[in-house]
Amino acid sequence: MKILTNVRRIALFLLSMVFSMGSIFAQESTITGKVAAEGGEPIPGVNIMVQGTMTGTITDANGAYSIRVPGPAAVLVFSSIGSITQQITVGAQSVIEVVLAEDIQALQEVVVIGYTSQRKRDITGAVGVVEATKLTAIPSGNVSNQLQGRTSGVTVLGSGQPGTTSKVRIRGFSSFENNDPLYIVDGVPTQDISSMNPNDVASISVLKDAGAASIYGSRASNGVIIVTTKKGGKGVKVTYDMYVGTQQPGDGPTKDLLSAQEYADLQWLVYANDGTSETHPIYGPSSAASPTLPVWAANTDWYDAITDPAGIQNHDLSLSGGNEKAAFFAGLGYFKQDGVVIHTHAERYSARFNSEFTFLNDRVKIGENLTMSYRSNLGVGNLNEGSPIQMGPYRTQSIIPVIVDQEIDGLVHYYMPGEWGGTGIAPRLGQSANVVASLTRDKDDKFHNIRMIGSMFADIKILEGLNFRSTVGGTWNNGYGVNYSYATYERSENAATPNLGESAYYGNDWVWTNSLTLDKTFGQHKINAVAGYEAVKYGMGREMFGQRA
Repeated sequence: MKILTNVRRIALFLLSMVFSMGSIFAQESTITGKVAAEGGEPIPGVNIMVQGTMTGTITDANGAYSIRVPGPAAVLVFSSIGSITQQITVGAQSVIEVVLAEDIQALQEVVVIGYTSQRKRDITGAVGVVEATKLTAIPSGNVSNQLQGRTSGVTVLGSGQPGTTSKVRIRGFSSFENNDPLYIVDGVPTQDISSMNPNDVASISVLKDAGAASIYGSRASNGVIIVTTKKGGKGVKVTYDMYVGTQQPGDGPTKDLLSAQEYADLQWLVYANDGTSETHPIYGPSSAASPTLPVWAANTDWYDAITDPAGIQNHDLSLSGGNEKAAFFAGLGYFKQDGVVIHTHAERYSARFNSEFTFLNDRVKIGENLTMSYRSNLGVGNLNEGSPIQMGPYRTQSIIPVIVDQEIDGLVHYYMPGEWGGTGIAPRLGQSANVVASLTRDKDDKFHNIRMIGSMFADIKILEGLNFRSTVGGTWNNGYGVNYSYATYERSENAATPNLGESAYYGNDWVWTNSLTLDKTFGQHKINAVAGYEAVKYGMGREMFGQRA
């Protein structure tokens, strides 16, 4: 009787599961329809997403679509470039026809491309635009880092080191050598924008294809990134922005690496497989049933030893104002980022001043754009064999202590408590460095840089729609560095002599651009033509380095 009761309960449970699954599947449905413009023409390539999910589709050449939705409460989001985005709740509908209205404001927006500007609707090349609000949404001290994920076709590869610029690639690689894009900052060409304060940027235009970037010639073979900085407007405005945060290094590779005991056990497995008979200098005779760790043995997590949570902070103060005849923007910035690798950091002080003045019945406009920055940083490489990440967790055995806690008669040094541990403690520990010791010894090295990017311009309206513009600008930078290399004692192969190294450099370049722009509209027709001349001088400067033991 008890068995029959249990069977009955199981049958009722399975039957209720069937009805539950049936009701769940019954809620799912397929929505079909078409998307058209206000004139009735179908719109291909419209993005259709189920709000809050990763489910989506696009319309075909006839504007038709089909998409599965989880239930009547689902919301479909229809979006297309140049059109106003629509959100529609499914409800009881199975066919949803959508008419997308043209986004006049977006299409009329002016975008800087090359030596002129155009409305979005008139652009025929591949141009991506990134607004300032999207850039500053990512807490970073570098403009190039903030481009990640902001426009299609742009890949940003960063090392994560404080103060370093990322590698930006536009539509992949085009050369076996330099693949960096050309940067244009307020009309000044440069290969480095790492000194810029992201809060000074008004917008960024990315010229991706040959048609869009061709006006810059061979310099644009890797694409062009045009940076426009902020300008003043009517009225006086004071703004203060700041953020403070922390960065976590994560768990690292430790869980995938051998502990001191596991490494010793692996050596015993080698002996068992190849039949070697010897007395291991650390673990004892191979004839023993298991290895014996020495009294000085540690079980060091080298990743944890060289990393710590690190702080990051940024402060920006700006003042802007103007009227019909003049406008200005002034900004001060401070950025500080500590690296998750111990004793690494980056610090930047920046200042910007932009101004422009209009006179002679608005026929002449003159102005200037200037940014200055002072940077101090101490970082490490993370892509080479000698980097702390490679040398520590992957090359240094965990049996080695960071700091010894007892006397040890090593290979080339008699260790006392409190001294650095290293591969010189015993044979067969390799020749890697104690990365904690290396980073601690290098913490007082200094590297400083002062950089300026600026330009002056005059814009003359010759006739209605015909303007002449002349711009003179350039960059200037100066740097100094000092590093001291200590003699070592803890390694199996040591540096016997300390040495001091100093480096200094300066460099500058200039550009002079003259352009004549015709921008006329005749009814439904529009002409935008540019003719110009540009002279550029790169690579002026000198660098010196000296070292003495």
